[in-house]
Amino acid sequence: MDNYTEFMQRLKAAEASLKSRQDALGHVRAIVSAALKDNDYGHREWVGRRVQLEDLTGSQGMAGRTGLSELLAVASNMESVFEARCVRVGSRLTAINHRLDEIARPLRDLQISKEKLASSRRVAEERENLSRAVQGLAGTAEGVETVTLDAGLQADVKAAREAVVLAEALLEVKGD
Repeated sequence: MDNYTEFMQRLKAAEASLKSRQDALGHVRAIVSAALKDNDYGHREWVGRRVQLEDLTGSQGMAGRTGLSELLAVASNMESVFEARCVRVGSRLTAINHRLDEIARPLRDLQISKEKLASSRRVAEERENLSRAVQGLAGTAEGVETVTLDAGLQADVKAAREAVVLAEALLEVKGD
């Protein structure tokens, strides 16, 4: 029973450490998501500009103008720059999401372990309380000068102990 507190503290410390990392990554994910959104918007805008310039350079009155050709080259270049940024930032966002998933699994496992440990502690306490109650009913050598054997009571006590052991085993099996 005395190890319960130590084990629970270890589980809580591990959980706190992982939650701290999860919170920090959550903030980073928000920043990277915003950067991806901004770069995607920039990419769409440059695509639109390039399409407009292509239409203008293709029209009869504007064909051959060097200024439009230069603007078209700039728009094409900026489109590829923003597209590359979107890919790069998107892959960073994917990596962050992967790390968050890696943290979420152990956090769930820690929570399950905490619940199992608390349940095991409650079962052990109940077993101890039941044992004390049974001893009080049956009488002990310290409390009774003359012991009268009651075969029915002893059988009931044995059955109660077996039921407690079976219940604990069932909890452990269901927990796994």
